[in-house]
Amino acid sequence: MPIVTITLQAGRPSEEIRQLMESVHAALVSTLGLAPDNRNQRLIEIRPEHYFYPAGRSSDFLTIEIASFPGRSREIKAALFEKIYHNLHAALSIAAEDVMILIHEPPFENWGINGRQARNPRTQ
Repeated sequence: MPIVTITLQAGRPSEEIRQLMESVHAALVSTLGLAPDNRNQRLIEIRPEHYFYPAGRSSDFLTIEIASFPGRSREIKAALFEKIYHNLHAALSIAAEDVMILIHEPPFENWGINGRQARNPRTQ
């Protein structure tokens, strides 16, 4: 179950926020094979005067951080990036240049789920 954190400048309408979150989740479902109800997602809005983004980007700039179990291939990750960019552009006309994605893959022993340390299902 990946943990997704989306960070962006505050001020977007609620419907845009919902579409943004749906777009990212749909990409995870289609590329990683998650069940549609397997969702652990949060959105952080930062006041414009406290939100700094790289030169050449617009106020649409956002970051998406995905924490997930390790082991997915480079190709799967590339497909996920492409699908997120595609979905955001299709739903909200957000340019790929305004989206930065980072995948964190902490080892299984660094995950605590259901009161226990996670284990690699491939080595059990």
